[in-house]
Amino acid sequence: MTAPRDDLLLRLGRVERRLAEHAAQPVPSGLTDPDPDGTERWEAGQVWAHIAEFPAYWLGQLRGVLEGRAGGAAEPVPFGRTRTDPGRIAAIERERHTAPAELLRRVTADLAAVRAAVEGLGDADLATRGEHPTLGEMPVRRIVERFIVAHLEEHAAQLDGLELVTLDEIRAAAERIRGAAVRTPLLRWDERTWLKPESLQPVGAFKMRGAYNAIASLTDEERARGVVTYSSGNHAQAVARAARLLGAKATIVMPEAAPRIKVEGVRRDGAEIEFTGPGSEERHRIALDLVERRGYVMIEPYDDRRIIAGQGTAGLEIAEDLPDVTSVLIPVSGGGLSAGIAAGVKGLASNARIIGVEPELAADARESLAAGEVVAWDASLTTRTEADGLRVEHLGRLPFIHLRRYMDEIVTVSEEQMQEAIRRLATGARLVAEPSGAAAMAAHLSDAAPQPDRDDRRVVVISGGNIDPSRLAEILSAG
Repeated sequence: MTAPRDDLLLRLGRVERRLAEHAAQPVPSGLTDPDPDGTERWEAGQVWAHIAEFPAYWLGQLRGVLEGRAGGAAEPVPFGRTRTDPGRIAAIERERHTAPAELLRRVTADLAAVRAAVEGLGDADLATRGEHPTLGEMPVRRIVERFIVAHLEEHAAQLDGLELVTLDEIRAAAERIRGAAVRTPLLRWDERTWLKPESLQPVGAFKMRGAYNAIASLTDEERARGVVTYSSGNHAQAVARAARLLGAKATIVMPEAAPRIKVEGVRRDGAEIEFTGPGSEERHRIALDLVERRGYVMIEPYDDRRIIAGQGTAGLEIAEDLPDVTSVLIPVSGGGLSAGIAAGVKGLASNARIIGVEPELAADARESLAAGEVVAWDASLTTRTEADGLRVEHLGRLPFIHLRRYMDEIVTVSEEQMQEAIRRLATGARLVAEPSGAAAMAAHLSDAAPQPDRDDRRVVVISGGNIDPSRLAEILSAG
């Protein structure tokens, strides 16, 4: 298999999976009909109408070029159309009125046909030259890349964009959580760096923002049914506290090895705990079973736009308090915090670099960003890190869409670097941080995320401070 064809097939496979994820979501009733209220349904319909129209057309054009060469036609073989071609416009208009199920079925079939055709291309095929009426001469390899693969990637990005949490949602969340969560200050670390101490939140971590926003967004009937979540600790405490404040019963599925300080925090707020094994997927299954058997409402830890909007209020505060912010370092787990802060910061300070930080022993998000799709790590790997809040086995689907759009890079840190960051925060900023909460600071101090001269308004998010006192003492004494 040729390298150019390898690349085309790799990109085609990735974008097929992205489109399949979007197609698997509940289809809005107005997918292919104009929406008089101007919501996203009609925009999604426009995107799918374009996707349904062009793969079969360009596959036909591709075959026409190859058949023309095989039949003795001189190269370059004419192909293609302009964007204003009446046939193209009429086809898209027609697709807008096709039943959604038929539309998606045909897209799937057409993409399978495109993949089969690309797999069958040899070196001579890829080098065959065609001539477009406005773009001129190009080889088949470029025709496939430009008119099929890149076009699909563009439409996948448009569908991603329709799912992004907006600044308006984040601002609404800020109003909703006012008085329940703290607007944490930016603390000066040095002349070029500020700290965002989410460890000062009522439950000792940023999770209060998203949990309160999600539960406060429920109807009275939903809150009366009770809520359930799954968490290693900080989200558990936040759901327990928010549920108590809002008058809802809460049940939390936690790993048996969860830090005692976090278990005690959940119990203080009156939540029921169901213990399970170390894997986040196992906890998720048990929580879903409770939804089914007891009628509870699930409060997802990160894969929920209400959670992302709530966590995004921290990003909104950063951009409001430091409008010329140049970079933000954020720990990454399931992606709710990093997605929310990225959306909030990029919405107000688009030039700021967003840098995610993970433990070396649980670097699934870095691998996912590099691969362009969610990559899972087994719990036997992620549980090696002491940073229990960063042990999730894979990013959430919705957070990943945000990170693919907004995150500039993800770096990793060692266990020793997180411990050193805990010591430096305690002695230099008088802040208590847990390993997860100190991860971003570890990247800053260790130069895992270098700070170039132009990056003179950096913010480091200290996401939580729920560390067992005896473990804190050990870390401090080891320094």
